[in-house]
Amino acid sequence: MKKLLFLCLFGVLSASCIDKDYDLTDIDTDGIAVGSATSRFTVPLVTVTVALDDIHDSEGSLQEMLDEADIWLPSQLPGGAKYVDFARLYVDDAYLGELTGTLIEEMGRSDERLNKVADLAWRSYKKDFLALLGLSEASVDKTRFKEAFVKLFATNAALRQQTEASARKYLQLLNVSDLSYELGSLDLGEVLDMLTKNLDPQGTADPVNTLSIEGRVESTLPLSMRLSPVFTPTGLVLSPFTVEVDATTEIPSTRIYAEDLRALTEASNVKIVVPVELQRYHPGRKLDPNPISIRLNLVKTGSLNLDI
Repeated sequence: MKKLLFLCLFGVLSASCIDKDYDLTDIDTDGIAVGSATSRFTVPLVTVTVALDDIHDSEGSLQEMLDEADIWLPSQLPGGAKYVDFARLYVDDAYLGELTGTLIEEMGRSDERLNKVADLAWRSYKKDFLALLGLSEASVDKTRFKEAFVKLFATNAALRQQTEASARKYLQLLNVSDLSYELGSLDLGEVLDMLTKNLDPQGTADPVNTLSIEGRVESTLPLSMRLSPVFTPTGLVLSPFTVEVDATTEIPSTRIYAEDLRALTEASNVKIVVPVELQRYHPGRKLDPNPISIRLNLVKTGSLNLDI
């Protein structure tokens, strides 16, 4: 996913246009400048459509992850909740137990749910269940496995306990792998000097001439996710932000400095690492093939120096 978000982050700067009405009467003695202390210049960087298959863990795609989660979660969440709170699920054993306990209860009264779990157990967890079902791996097939699972579930406490244990383990470990992308070397040419020439240094009280990265995210995913992008080897960190469910999310402004931009252009191989933290999940919803659109901008405040 996010490995594509930032692919063109800085590479398009030299081709971008600045959308601003310039006041050509505001001229610095050291060169030509446009704008004033209250000016804001927005440089469009990139609009990226994120494909569903770009979001994954070490074992499968997000689609596969959520398909399995929907089987391990009860059809009706406890307390009539509309979403699963992952942040709570990871640390609150009582909350996790409430979810999986409700699943076991549903399996006791719903043949459809029982069969779905039995099918999943055969596909991915059969070694954990064979002994409980009185079966051996050498002789068992899918039909025998599922028949035994369904028949014994109501009366075999050990089978129910193993089912709940499998559900707990999967849900508690469900997460998205950090994303990483090699950007190679970045060359901004003369644009670099134009953007950084008059920036106020770090620590300036009430800075006027600043440079920052901003943007917005539109998502149709039934997930909210917190992203924390880091540029290496420079160590430049963007402000963490949460991609909300079915909403347009503003990416908070991250102020950067001349040395940050210069370090990126001087590095022989720039890499972005994006830790992803799942927040909330609304189960049972269809996923779009291209669920996220991201627009990133570089924003310069104060006057803009033009070396012409």
